[in-house]
Amino acid sequence: MSVATVSRALSRPELLREETRDRVMSIVDRLGYRPNLLARGLRRGHTRSILLVVPNLSPFFLEIFAGAEEVARQADFALLLGNSNGDPEREEACFDQVVSGRADGIILLTGLVPTAYAPGKRPLPPLVTVLERLPGRSVPVIRTDHRVGAAEATRHLIELGHRQIAHIAGSKHAPSTAHRLAGYRDALESAGLALSQDLIYPGDFTMKSGAAGVERLLSLGEPPTAVLCGNDEMAFGAIRMLHNLGLAVPRDISIVGFDDQNMAAFYNPPLTTVYIPRHELGRRAARELIEQLEGRDVAHEVILPTRLIVRESTAPPARRKPRAGRRRSA
Repeated sequence: MSVATVSRALSRPELLREETRDRVMSIVDRLGYRPNLLARGLRRGHTRSILLVVPNLSPFFLEIFAGAEEVARQADFALLLGNSNGDPEREEACFDQVVSGRADGIILLTGLVPTAYAPGKRPLPPLVTVLERLPGRSVPVIRTDHRVGAAEATRHLIELGHRQIAHIAGSKHAPSTAHRLAGYRDALESAGLALSQDLIYPGDFTMKSGAAGVERLLSLGEPPTAVLCGNDEMAFGAIRMLHNLGLAVPRDISIVGFDDQNMAAFYNPPLTTVYIPRHELGRRAARELIEQLEGRDVAHEVILPTRLIVRESTAPPARRKPRAGRRRSA
């Protein structure tokens, strides 16, 4: 058979007679042949590779990666992972890989664009953002409503009877932090509860900052009876610190997280938290970027719903104010 006939059998089998196609595929199976997708892409002017850029390798971002990888694989795209680790130079290097032709587009989870790609400088490569809009840029975004989710979580605590509700916020560099803080404030205002700045602790999404935050909050003259944490990892850190201080969750203080990581349902106690559809965020982002790369119209913004998952870390407030007991060894 000619090279063209074999090529059609592999890429456009519908153009061949069934008998010819079957003969080619039987030899392909016997030889274990697999097409070189990279070479094919380069010949056509693209790599069929997508770069997903994350700020760190937390389980939260890896679940988004898993959803994106599922869609990419089905469309014969390779999904590559770039970890900026909060380093602007590493993030710029990720963008440069696409511009230099080593990948076709970016799924961006950091919420920030390198300064080298600021307006008026280098043009952005094909791009879809996840969780955060890019300020001043008309770029497709797949996100959730952080504000609505935080408001629902705070209302849950209010409905349980809590009035001293604190918030351990996430990193000041993440736009989602401001949205979740706004939702917390919305719920307090709707319930006629005063907002105290003393009850807001600036964390950074790590377990360590959750532990430090709850320890500082307990030192207040009027300590909180409940805490909304800006993500699950800070909630885990807060619960661990409370345990070390001789306090029980939720008997002495209620804790709510945000994200519903896989570990949340198996923590002790199982964590009440706001569910973020991480897998679907990744799936939708990959689908939108592939549509964009193939020249089709894409949605400018997709908002996926959150929902509160009530587990065992929240309960009505105890009559007595939570006070730290003797610190236990870790």
